[in-house]
Amino acid sequence: MPTLPWLRRTFQSLTKKEQLDRDLEEELQAYLDLLVDEKVQQGMSSEVALREARIELGGTEQVKEEVRESRAGAALDTLIRDARLACRTLRKNPGFTVVAVVILAIGIGADTALFSTINAVLLRSLPYEDPDQLVIGVKTSDGAIAGPVSRVDYFDYRELNRTFEELALFSNFTSQPTLTGGKQPELVQGMQVTWNVFPALRVAPVAGRLFLPEDERRGGRGGVLISYGFWQRHFGGSPQAVGSTVSLDGASVVILGVLPQGFRFIHQTDLWCLIDRDGPADDTRDSHSYTIVGRLKPGVSVARAQSDLDAISTSLEQEYPDTNKGKGLAVLGLHEAMVRNVRLSLLLLTATTVLVLLIACGNVAGLLLARGQQRQPEMALRTALGAPRGRLVRQLLTESVILSLLAGAAGIAVAFQLQGLLVQLVPVASTGIATPAIEGAALAFALVLSLLTGLVVGVVPALRVAAVNPSPQLRAGTHSAGLQSARLRSGLVVLQVAASIVLLVGSGLLIHSLAQLTKVDLGFDPDHLLTGTVRILGTDHPTAEERHLFFSSLLEEIEGQPGVASAALASKLPIRNRWQDWPIWRAGDPRPARQDSFFAMARWVSPGYFETLRIPLLKGRDLSAGDVPGSPLVVVLSQATARTLFPGREAVGESVKLGWTDDPYRVIGVAADARLNGLRDGPTPAFYAAAAQMEASEIMEATQFQVAVRTPGAPERIVGSLENLLRRKDPNALFAGPATMQSVVDGALGDIRIVILSLGLFSGVALLLTAIGLYAVLAYHVHQRAKELAIRLALGASHGAILSLILKRGMALVGGGLLLGLFGAWAASRLLRQLLFETQPLDAVTYASASMFLFAVALLACVLPALRASRVSPVAALRAE
Repeated sequence: MPTLPWLRRTFQSLTKKEQLDRDLEEELQAYLDLLVDEKVQQGMSSEVALREARIELGGTEQVKEEVRESRAGAALDTLIRDARLACRTLRKNPGFTVVAVVILAIGIGADTALFSTINAVLLRSLPYEDPDQLVIGVKTSDGAIAGPVSRVDYFDYRELNRTFEELALFSNFTSQPTLTGGKQPELVQGMQVTWNVFPALRVAPVAGRLFLPEDERRGGRGGVLISYGFWQRHFGGSPQAVGSTVSLDGASVVILGVLPQGFRFIHQTDLWCLIDRDGPADDTRDSHSYTIVGRLKPGVSVARAQSDLDAISTSLEQEYPDTNKGKGLAVLGLHEAMVRNVRLSLLLLTATTVLVLLIACGNVAGLLLARGQQRQPEMALRTALGAPRGRLVRQLLTESVILSLLAGAAGIAVAFQLQGLLVQLVPVASTGIATPAIEGAALAFALVLSLLTGLVVGVVPALRVAAVNPSPQLRAGTHSAGLQSARLRSGLVVLQVAASIVLLVGSGLLIHSLAQLTKVDLGFDPDHLLTGTVRILGTDHPTAEERHLFFSSLLEEIEGQPGVASAALASKLPIRNRWQDWPIWRAGDPRPARQDSFFAMARWVSPGYFETLRIPLLKGRDLSAGDVPGSPLVVVLSQATARTLFPGREAVGESVKLGWTDDPYRVIGVAADARLNGLRDGPTPAFYAAAAQMEASEIMEATQFQVAVRTPGAPERIVGSLENLLRRKDPNALFAGPATMQSVVDGALGDIRIVILSLGLFSGVALLLTAIGLYAVLAYHVHQRAKELAIRLALGASHGAILSLILKRGMALVGGGLLLGLFGAWAASRLLRQLLFETQPLDAVTYASASMFLFAVALLACVLPALRASRVSPVAALRAE
């Protein structure tokens, strides 16, 4: 090859400039040292000699700087040349480039979308001043977190603590007061707070003022704060809104101030009103409906604040043993408290998308290894011409990085599409944190991830290809078999199969849990049942008799509507309206201490409730139209409640006391147990009192009831007629939140369905990528062994034998991945334990089903290469060799 010496000199000249730069710098330094030595011999000190030598040389430092700039320019020129060569190489192989970019874009896009969510929910600081000083306070019972706190207890904690700058209280859930005065009544989102919530958050109004301590002392009546959005919608942003009045639940209230645009705390809220410190609602220490938010004093740690609160809890327990025995107050960081319900979902999604990206990287690394085998003659020639190994590795890494950067650009488009889906998959709104979006941090993450991905997928193929021995390659004129590269590609496929089975088993376990949840006995029939909330204004119906008359006549008119089989009213409906547990005990016994009390769900229902919801009445009678105000108080117990209060004897005819009154209720019936709070919870103990006697409790005003309407046909069809009926009956009354009971039950499955959908989605993507990787490995394996297969056929091997040979190769890879993956699935499934329902982490059916499904998909991926191998023409293959 006569051109070899010239080509070698050309390649060697690429590094000549850098060597000349180094030589020049070394000569300059040597000359400077020589001048310094001469001047020292003339009697100068070392410092003076060095200064004089530099002055004499004059431009030495400038020359050095020019050398450095020249070197940097040369490095940049080299990088640009590498990038141009990489682009030309990728452009000449469009099929490989497109496939690799698409595969990596899926993984990078999924991780980028998820990062934007994690960044917004877990990493980014809350939008308050010094958010690390903010904490949430929740009740504990015998050291375990037990939910909301008592309003009465709160004021003791506020006045006695020594570690909080502010300790405030807010309602655990938003209320929905009725706004009237417009074209039609409107429900608005409201929150009850103490005056110091906003000072604790260090939020200033954009108009008007905040609450003041004297507002709380006046009982909190008459003034509200409104959100910026409410201000714009109802007042057009007019400054005259402050000081004006609005009608809420029939009462006129003054707007004191407007909070800043975008402000949100826990819930999306339109208005805030003050908690009445001395009001009748929740005025006992064993009534818990609120949450505490506090700001620590500067320099105070959470541990020190917890110690301070523990001391107060001990004091309250000693002073009020009947209500505070074993009760305490735990503080959590505000951020931690807000994200605790979605942390598991996010971590699960993180693990899933990382596995998808690793599978994608494995696929592309396998493609690069296969492509590297084909480029061995090229690399051998470049090595023979003098290119060092580092130069080849750099060029190949440049190609893989450019490939991953292209994938990153495509992945950003994928991330924008996935972002909306992730917001639905992860209940971000429930955290009280703003909805995440693809922005600067996510774009920077995509760039960094793309660079890292390019290095990860490219480094091993680059090192292997650059290590080629040029002599055999140049003599043979073709590439060698590359046994080690084939083993490495096979190993990558095994890992991909293992990752896929982990995701499939996780999805299978959750799907099995969902199936178990859908089969639970609810205790009531949700089919053909419409639900909704009917609300009236107390000012329009000021007495208990008027309210009873309104609701009883409304119920009669609803039952008279076409398409209505039966209807009932209730203070709360199963699943739709949860909790409100009250103590209940036998009338002849003394009131038990709180820690010894039996609690049941308190429900006030109308006659026909059990028939409408199809809850079986096991003993006694139903509530009747005669159970009205002034008549003896009556109650129906659930089976669990009757069994607990009256073990071994008949409950009907006995009397009980409930709640915080001393009035006895006669037990007139026993109903079957039902799941009232959730599907995961067992049947809930409950009691059902007469709705007409609701105000006998003296702490509840019957201005709102849930309505349940059973229809023979589709329940949605009667919504319009019910709204018209209510509007004619009372223009200020509202029929809010109409929904079928089946949709309510389905909504209760929302959390697990979200996790299943997300895990299933990414499992499907992972399985597809794994199938592609398996197909690619076997296809290349067939290509590499074409000559051997042709000889086998020429010697009499059947096409079936060749087909079996390739299938065995593919199934061996799948089998190895399955064994590894099943062990990984066993370890990973234990993390899902708290999400599972009546499903064991080692459910044999799920593991077998996932394995069979993956095996079937893998078999399909193996069939095409195997069929191609069985159809190899011996003559064509041998002639090509």
